[in-house]
Amino acid sequence: MKNCMNSCKIFAVGVMAAAIPLFVFGHSAAAQTEIVIGATIAKSGRLMGIVRPFPKLGEAWAKSINARGGIKLSKLGKSLPVRFVLYDDQSKPPTALKFYERLATVDKVNVFMGPFSSFVTNAALQATATHKIPFFMVESNDSVMFDKPNAWRTAGLGPAAWEHRRIIDLYKAKGGAKNFALVSRDNLHENQALQGFADAVRKAGMNVVYQNNIPKDTKDFSSTILAIKGTKADAVFVENIAPPWTIAFLKQAREQGLKPKEFIVGHMPIPVIKAMGKWSENVVSSSYVFDGNSADHKELEALCKAAGFQCWQYPESGIRYNTYKRLADTLERAGSLDREAIRKAMWETNLPLFDGEVVVKHDERGYGSLYAWPIQIRGGKPVSLWPLSSGAAKHQPKNP
Repeated sequence: MKNCMNSCKIFAVGVMAAAIPLFVFGHSAAAQTEIVIGATIAKSGRLMGIVRPFPKLGEAWAKSINARGGIKLSKLGKSLPVRFVLYDDQSKPPTALKFYERLATVDKVNVFMGPFSSFVTNAALQATATHKIPFFMVESNDSVMFDKPNAWRTAGLGPAAWEHRRIIDLYKAKGGAKNFALVSRDNLHENQALQGFADAVRKAGMNVVYQNNIPKDTKDFSSTILAIKGTKADAVFVENIAPPWTIAFLKQAREQGLKPKEFIVGHMPIPVIKAMGKWSENVVSSSYVFDGNSADHKELEALCKAAGFQCWQYPESGIRYNTYKRLADTLERAGSLDREAIRKAMWETNLPLFDGEVVVKHDERGYGSLYAWPIQIRGGKPVSLWPLSSGAAKHQPKNP
């Protein structure tokens, strides 16, 4: 994929209030004839906007794997196709846990793939502890899930506190901002990511002139915006996952004349870019895709295209890709569908991706090794600022 930033059977099943999968696709079920992956995704609720195309992305990956003959399991002496069972968790932790219990007891899945976000995943993890099914966490990396040892789960991401550390590397390399105002939606992931960003700012010799975890149900941000104006911050950093809250804060900030040199928005999928229109111009953000021409870039681009979007439009697609690769690699090394063999192989992952830019592995707590790369929005699309050796020069600290 020259420029990632720009550039089985499927059975659609209607989602009813009861336990009916969003989709089940692959090959017919029979013992040791398929690999069944169980997961939930936010097809409704406040997280829906940031994950909208990911069910189709999973379909595309499974179709690709099965077209190549499946995943080779050497101890069984054959390759097996992949089948997903996916439910709508409605962006709600209790709903997610209910469905992961069903995936274990009714659907009899071989492995779990996690839902979107830490607060939903934290609930779902109860099922893996109970049923001893390997759990591949996806977009989740907050410390609460790692405070207690759990041998049945590993993450693809590094700690939430380090999520945006490469943005700090950008300012260290390029300059352009010295005083930072920082706000987050008062929620588990957002607060940890914000505090990590604040710590990194100070460690780099720059200043945090304002920091606030704004109540999650806030609709009127006037008092916060007025307080930030009084600090004369060079850059305003906004950390929040679900698009509606981010859009509301940014629109009010623009309308009320908040004009720092730069806005930095932790999560900037296409719904936020479209809603902000011209006001998204030159916003700096983090993305889990970056420019390149490796085999992984090309495969990710092809999967996203098959799912009906460009990878830059939903930046967490890069996390999903990382998880698919972890899954396939782990199962191949386990060589069977034995849960203990899969669990052991999961912890021993050492998988280079994107020409070695990412090496997927886990520390003793189960954290992964994937972090986001800096981007800047121009003309409604992101420009990759990575690697910094060339990308830093593309950065334009200019507020429209």
